[in-house]
Amino acid sequence: MTNLVVAQTTQQNGDWDDPDTWGGAVPATNANIVIAHNVDVDATASCNSITINAGARLDVEASFTVATTSTNNGDLYLLTGDMVLTAGDFTNNDDIIISSGTDFVFSDAGTTLTNTGTISINSSASSFGSLLLSGTYSESGSGKVEYSRYIAGTDYWDLIGSPLSGYSIEDFIFFNNDIASNGSSPTTYAVGYYTNTSGASSSNGGWTNYNSTTDGDAGNLISGKGYQMATSGTSGGAEVDFVGTILTGDVARTLTTNEGGTTSINDGTKWELVANPYASYVSVASYVNAHKNSQMHASHAAVYGWDGVQYDTYNLADVGGNIAPGQGFMVGVRGSSGDTQTFTFTTAMQTTTGSGDFSEYNPVNDRAELFIALDQNNTNRQTKLFFLSEGSDGLDIGYDAGVLGIANNTIYSRLIQSDEGIDMSIQTLNFDEVNDKVIPLGINAEAGEEA
Repeated sequence: MTNLVVAQTTQQNGDWDDPDTWGGAVPATNANIVIAHNVDVDATASCNSITINAGARLDVEASFTVATTSTNNGDLYLLTGDMVLTAGDFTNNDDIIISSGTDFVFSDAGTTLTNTGTISINSSASSFGSLLLSGTYSESGSGKVEYSRYIAGTDYWDLIGSPLSGYSIEDFIFFNNDIASNGSSPTTYAVGYYTNTSGASSSNGGWTNYNSTTDGDAGNLISGKGYQMATSGTSGGAEVDFVGTILTGDVARTLTTNEGGTTSINDGTKWELVANPYASYVSVASYVNAHKNSQMHASHAAVYGWDGVQYDTYNLADVGGNIAPGQGFMVGVRGSSGDTQTFTFTTAMQTTTGSGDFSEYNPVNDRAELFIALDQNNTNRQTKLFFLSEGSDGLDIGYDAGVLGIANNTIYSRLIQSDEGIDMSIQTLNFDEVNDKVIPLGINAEAGEEA
C-alpha cells in the first residue's frame, strides 16, 4: 500500500501536539505542513515538508525534523530546540533566529539554502548557536546573516575569528561599540593579530592591535585566521555582531614557522593563531587527526585555547568541548625557520557536538574551583576551595564548612583571616583574587605510610 503524503494547515494558534491547533488531528510524520498561525513545537516532532506563511510564526522548543524542501515566509525561531532538514532545499524569505545553544542542521551536502531575509545566530558566555551547512548558500536582495558572538572583557581577552566571511575589519570595529578602545589620535582598538617572528615577539609578545589609522586599510577579517579581541567591560564581556556569508566549503590557511632552533622555545616563533571559520562547532579530534602527522609540530600535536588566564591544551586524549563557532586557538607549525604548512578546516570537521568555548573566565560564571586530594591506604580525601563573588578571606556562613570532626580528615584548609582553629572541608574565597592568594593547608598523614 502506498504511504500517501497529505497536506495539513494550522487552524489556530497553539502547540504542535495539540489536536485543536490542526482542527482535529495532530499531523503524521509524512505530512506536508503549512503554518498559518503561531505554533510551538514543544515536544519532539517531524514532518515531510513545512511552509511558514507570511505573518505566521513557528517556535522550535524541542527536536524538530523536516524531511525535504521547505520555505519560511514568516518567522522561524529556534528557541530551545534543534531543527534538522534531512534533504531537499530551504528558502528563507523573512526571519530566522537561532538562539544560543540550538542547532539548525542541513544534513544533505546537496542542499541549497537560499536567503532573501535575515538569519540571526546568537550566543552567550557559555553557549553558542550553530548553523551547519555543507551544501550551497545563496543570498539575494536584502538577504543577510548575522552572528552575535560573545567576547570576553579586557580583564581576560579572547581569541576570536569571524564565523562568517566577507566582513571588513573597519566595519566590524565601527558598528560594534562594545569593542574596547583606548586613547586618541590614533585610537587603539581591542582587535589585533599575532606575528610569530622573533622580532615581533620581543615587542609586546608578538601582538599588534589595529588603530584608527590602520583599520581602514586592514581589509576583511580573514576566514580561518584568529585575532585577539576584548569588549569594553573588564570582568564582563558582551556580544558583538559579525555580518557576512555562511561558509560551505573548506578553508585553508598557509602557516609559517619561524622557529630557528637556536632561540628560546618560549618566544612564540613556532606558533600561529587560527580560528574556526564556520557558524558551527568543529571537532578537535578531526582537526588534530588531519594535521598531526605532517603539519603540526611533532611534540605539539594539539590545539591550544586561551581560557582568560592561560592556554589550555586539547588533543585526542582530551578534546574538551570542541571548537566553538569563531573560536581562535594556537597551533604549533612543523619544520625549521621559514617552512610553511597548509592547515585546512574541512566541512566534514563540522559537528553538532560541542559546549561552551575555550574562554572559561566569563562573568556569567564568576566561579572557579580547586579540589586538592590526598590518597593514602586506598582512601581518598579532598578539601574543596571555591572562588565566588560571595567569598572572602574570613568565615562566610553558608559558603564555608568545617570538616566532620568524627571522621578521619587527612587534608583540610584553614581560614586566611580570623582562623579559630577549625579545619575546613570547604572554603570559599573571592573570585576577583583567584590569581593572588596564599591558602593554609593541613595534612594528617599516618607515619610510615606513603601518600
